[in-house]
Amino acid sequence: MQNTAIIYNTNKLPHVKALPVLGGCLLLSAAVCVAQVLGNSVILLLCLLGYLVFTVWACNKGIVFPVLLYFLPWSPLLKMYNGGISFFTIALLLCCMVSLLQNKMSLRLYQIILAALLMALTLVTKAIQHNPIGNDYLCFLIMLLLFPCVMQGSTENISFYRITIFFACGIVSAALTAQQIATFPNISQFITVNSYLTVTRLSGFYGDPNFYSAHISACLAGIQLLLCYEKGRRNQIVLAILALILLYCGLLSASKSFIIVTACLFLLWVPILLEKGASSSRFRLFMGVLCAGIVIASSSAFQALLQIVDDRFAQASNMSELTTGRTDLWKNYIHEFLYNPITLLFGEGYTSINLNNKGSHNTLIQLVYQFGLIGIPFLVSWVVISLRNLFAQFNVGRVQWKHVLLMCVGVALPWMGIDILQFDEFFLLPIYAVIGIAYSTHSTENT
Repeated sequence: MQNTAIIYNTNKLPHVKALPVLGGCLLLSAAVCVAQVLGNSVILLLCLLGYLVFTVWACNKGIVFPVLLYFLPWSPLLKMYNGGISFFTIALLLCCMVSLLQNKMSLRLYQIILAALLMALTLVTKAIQHNPIGNDYLCFLIMLLLFPCVMQGSTENISFYRITIFFACGIVSAALTAQQIATFPNISQFITVNSYLTVTRLSGFYGDPNFYSAHISACLAGIQLLLCYEKGRRNQIVLAILALILLYCGLLSASKSFIIVTACLFLLWVPILLEKGASSSRFRLFMGVLCAGIVIASSSAFQALLQIVDDRFAQASNMSELTTGRTDLWKNYIHEFLYNPITLLFGEGYTSINLNNKGSHNTLIQLVYQFGLIGIPFLVSWVVISLRNLFAQFNVGRVQWKHVLLMCVGVALPWMGIDILQFDEFFLLPIYAVIGIAYSTHSTENT
C-alpha cells in the first residue's frame, strides 16, 4: 500500500521538497516572460533550454507531472515566435524518451499494437484524403507509443494535493501575468483580448477563452475533492484561497461554458460534502463556502465580471447564439458525415484541417472527423487501458462514482465545447482526473 500512502501524503515529494521545485517553476516562467517582453531571441532561447533541462531533471526525479501541469497554462508562451512549435511539446517528447530509458526500453504490448494500428489506419486515410504528414501527426504517434511510460514512472509517487497546488499556481500565475502585460508590443501577439459591446474576454496566453477556462474547471474539481478530505487547517485555507482566485480567473474569460461547468461542479460537490455520516468539519466548511459565496457576490471586482457574463447570456435569443454558433457547426459536421461515407468511416487521418476551415468545437465530433468510426475504437481502447493501468498502480479499492462524476465534469465536460485531440491537454488532464479519483477513493476508505 505504499503508493496510496504517498498519494494521500500532503507533506513531501519523493526525495525532493516541493517548495524549491515550485520556486523553480515560477522563476523559469518569469524568465521566459521577461525574455518575450524584451524580444531578445538569445535570452529567450537560453530560458527555453533551461526549461527543457529543468523538465528532464524533474522526470529523472519522478516528479515531472506536477511540473508539466504547472507549465501547461504557460505552454503557448514557450515558443521562439508566435506560431512556432511549443517547447512544452518538446519537453513532453523528452520526458517520453527519459521514461523509456528508465523503463529499460520496455513497452507494454497494447502500446505497440494500438499505436501501430492507428498509424496504419491514419496513413491509409491520409493517402485516400490526400492529406499531408505533419509534425503534429508524428508527435501524436510518439505520444501514443511512449507516453504510458511517463504515466507509469512519474505519477505514482506524488501527492494529489501537491499536483493540484502546482496546477493552480500555473493557472493563476499565467492568467494574472497575461492580464498585466497584455499591452507590451513584443508579447501582445501571444495574448488575445476579445472586446465587443460591454464584454471583455481574457484567456491568459491561450487564444481561446474556453481552452483557458477548461484548465480552471479541471483544477477546481480537484480542489473540491481535496476540501472533502483534507483535515489540516492550513491546507484547507490554502485550497480555499486558490479556489477563489481560480474562480476570479475563470470569470475573466466571460465563458458561458465555464459558468455552466462550474455550476454543475458545485451541484455535485455539495451532496458529497454533506453526505450522510460526514463530519462536522465538513458542515463548517460548507458554511464557510456559503459565506465566501455571499462575499464574492457582493464584491465590486466579482460583480463587474458577473455582469459581463450576464450580458453574454442576455444577448442570446436562440440556441445558436447561446452556444456562440456551435450548434450550427455541429450540424455542418453531422451533415458532412451523413453525405460523405469516406469521412464518416475513416476520418481525415489526424490532420490539422477542419471542415470549411472551422473547428467542430466538440471533441466527440472531432473524434469522428479525425479517426472515423473505424479508428475511434482503437483510440478509445488506448485511453481506457492506459488510465486503467495507471489507476491500478495506486492499489485502492472500489471507486466512488460520485467522485468519478465530479472529476469527469471538471475535466471532460468542457471538451464538449472545444477540440482537444490535437492539444497536449488530451494526454495530461485525464491523468489528473484518475489521480484525483484514486486519492478520493483512498481517503474514503480511511475515513
